[in-house]
Amino acid sequence: MSLRTLCPSSLIAAVLVLAALQQDPDLVAPAASTSEAAWVDEEICPEDQAPAAIDPRLVGMWHRYEAAADGDPIRFYFFHPDGFGIYRYGRVGLTNTHSFDYSSAGGSLELKFRKTGVTDAPRYSIEEDADGTWLVLRGDPREAGDVVRYRRAPDMSAACDSGPIALRGGPGAFGGSLGGRLWGEEQRYATGGMGFAMYQLQPQAIDGRGVGWYHRGDYDEWQTESLTYRQQGTNITLGFTLRHEWSHTLVALGELPDGTRTLSLQEDPRDYWRPHTYRDLGPSFAACP
Repeated sequence: MSLRTLCPSSLIAAVLVLAALQQDPDLVAPAASTSEAAWVDEEICPEDQAPAAIDPRLVGMWHRYEAAADGDPIRFYFFHPDGFGIYRYGRVGLTNTHSFDYSSAGGSLELKFRKTGVTDAPRYSIEEDADGTWLVLRGDPREAGDVVRYRRAPDMSAACDSGPIALRGGPGAFGGSLGGRLWGEEQRYATGGMGFAMYQLQPQAIDGRGVGWYHRGDYDEWQTESLTYRQQGTNITLGFTLRHEWSHTLVALGELPDGTRTLSLQEDPRDYWRPHTYRDLGPSFAACP
């Protein structure tokens, strides 16, 4: 079955919202089950097929492990109501993510992973007990064991009363801070698809310190790595905690002819220390406004 397909510009919202979840328990993201209006810059690609059958009980996020500290294992499935989702695995601080399209019928969950086209159809059920609501998979394609259980994550939308944060906005009101912004680039491949690299920086403390994430990959598979940073004038220190790696480089803010701000790193530690410039894509929306 051909499933409804979302354009890459819509997946950027899933990349960033889900990057924060379980990477830092003190941050709050919009609930996975929010309406289409909460998915910023969303655009449905043209296609001829009708949407696939979706079990509404699946929509949301389902965790296999309770992850609290750096290095704790992470495994979760996330199901968007429009028929796409992600599977994330790794440890707190460093994860890999695979996107898929899905449908459900007759107790089977069809998962078609976008990068490889591999399709699996595990049996599933939704169960409840004193510990919560569980997604039970029989024949989980990404985990060992005949039966694997995932607990539904709590709905956090009530904590964000002011609604979703816009991904893009005018550059005039941003000031000079690096923090609280998403800095990135996208590149369309000649072979098809689109790659991206993004520094997602949370707001800075008074001494220039902050936390964030680095995302790199394409809209079918990508890596997310948590980081700390400290800006001191034209210098920035980036620490990638799970790898025990720290880098120092010169940093500069600039502006393109159209008014878009840029962030330049003289030696980008995530692109083999070559100079690199990222565009300001708007507020980092891993936390409530």
